[in-house]
Amino acid sequence: MTGLHHTGRRRIKRALNMSGGKIERDAEGREGSTSLALTRAQWAIAVPLVYAAVALTVLEYFARPDFYARYFPVASRELFGLYPHLWWAGCTITLFLLVPAAIVKFGFRKPLREYGLNLQIRRRHLGLYLLMFAAVLPLVFVAAARPEFQATYPFYRGAFQAGIGAIALWELAYLSQFVALEFFFRGFLVLGLSRLLGRAAIWVAVVPYCMIHFHKPPLEAFAAIVAGLVLGEVAWRTRSILGGVIVHVGVAASMEWLALAAAGRI
Repeated sequence: MTGLHHTGRRRIKRALNMSGGKIERDAEGREGSTSLALTRAQWAIAVPLVYAAVALTVLEYFARPDFYARYFPVASRELFGLYPHLWWAGCTITLFLLVPAAIVKFGFRKPLREYGLNLQIRRRHLGLYLLMFAAVLPLVFVAAARPEFQATYPFYRGAFQAGIGAIALWELAYLSQFVALEFFFRGFLVLGLSRLLGRAAIWVAVVPYCMIHFHKPPLEAFAAIVAGLVLGEVAWRTRSILGGVIVHVGVAASMEWLALAAAGRI
């Protein structure tokens, strides 16, 4: 039993050493509690994951249009309910782009291009981006005929009555937040975590990515799992978020405009 006891302690010590933990000793040399200090590599993993949890929680409880409408009821009625939707888009851009970019730039002291924020189209990747968009476009037309799609899009429901200026402002904000979304999931999480986790970062990032689709039609939420894996793989291979931006903006714009066209608004 004593031999097994010492063997077990050696295994624990080895695991702690591999993970960056340290064995502390008291004045008599006996092994004491383990240190909870994290190594620099562990911080580089912990910070993005903890921030992801915080960001998604803030978006869920404080950034949704109904939150704005509850506290600013008068403004929420203007322009057929445009401002609550602009609040959501602004919060998304802040939490998915501005704050993570600040963490990368001033916390990790890394250039943003290492996290995929490079919108330059490389010729060898252009065909891949166009193929991705062409592959999903037929699915958009199929989905557009479904009742749950017509009940969801456009997100700004006031677009059915609003003027062209309000619609244009909404579409600009809505499509811009997809750049932020791609930076967060494919740049900050996939490319950032891949520095230490390798390709496994793609599978880590797909979990919160699927979660942000829980308020959308079930088919779209399930499709987000596949899309997250595919877009993560593309970002990992190209070291850029551009592929995801092209697909996301293209698909989102198509879905919005198909819904507006069906209502005779465009």
